[in-house]
Amino acid sequence: MTAVEDWRGIFAIPMTPFDGEDRIDEEALRAEIQFCIEAGARGLCVPVMVSEFQLLTEDERRLMIRIPVELCKPAGVPVVANCAALNTPLAVDYARYAESVGADAVIAMPPYMLKTDFDSIFAYFRAIAGAVRIPVWVQNANLAPLTTDQIIRLCSEIENVNWVKQEVTPSTHTIGGLMARQSSAIHGVMGGAGGLYLMTERARGACGVIVACEYTDVLQRIWDLLDAGEQNEAEELFDHVMPGIVLEGLMGMAYAKEIMIRRGVLKNNRIRNQTHTLDAEDLREIDRVYARIEPYFTWKAK
Repeated sequence: MTAVEDWRGIFAIPMTPFDGEDRIDEEALRAEIQFCIEAGARGLCVPVMVSEFQLLTEDERRLMIRIPVELCKPAGVPVVANCAALNTPLAVDYARYAESVGADAVIAMPPYMLKTDFDSIFAYFRAIAGAVRIPVWVQNANLAPLTTDQIIRLCSEIENVNWVKQEVTPSTHTIGGLMARQSSAIHGVMGGAGGLYLMTERARGACGVIVACEYTDVLQRIWDLLDAGEQNEAEELFDHVMPGIVLEGLMGMAYAKEIMIRRGVLKNNRIRNQTHTLDAEDLREIDRVYARIEPYFTWKAK
């Protein structure tokens, strides 16, 4: 297992690539994972909401864990595998599978379809943690939100539950509130939101952000500049990439995949939870924003 003190910076989320028959394109997935590694991701998180995990079959979810681990292990890049499920037995099964193939940690939201009482949520995380020997992350998202007190209780009372992805809005305040409690049971807290609030989440104590992977190299460069004390340069680079992150929030994963097409990694921008396709005006705005960000890419297609 990768030393936990190394878990800092940008943890990239690969999107799930689909072919024309709505199957996972394994060749494209491998190219995407390799991109994340070469672009400097400090870890991967798979498959979560960016990956459309709710729309994957059980076998597809296992594939989206196995292949990233297979490619990341030789590179020394940790993999945090999603085991969230609508029931405890399935979540435990995903967690055991992730550990068996070599994942470094698992992450879970509480059951996310119906509002669940906290006693049931506690039992759910206790069962996950009891099934594996690797760290368990709590993903605290608006889809199934927990209070700060509830997160601290999970981390304090259940062994191995000690990392948090805190993205309940406003994440800047919820991260700050969690960090202010200074709980020794919490080993680290990361944000999300595509990296949109990276600067202030970091200032409030986040040790990283977990984001869709299309701007991994730029975001990790920003993080490295901040670590080096180069605040002005980091802020200037952040200002260049920020319009692209805003468009991701507006247009969704079809946008993220479109960027990955332009970067020479993915073949198409198909998604399963399609509500509307990118139209001509969307693509025109992507052209404009992409041209402003492209000079700052450090990863280039071979």
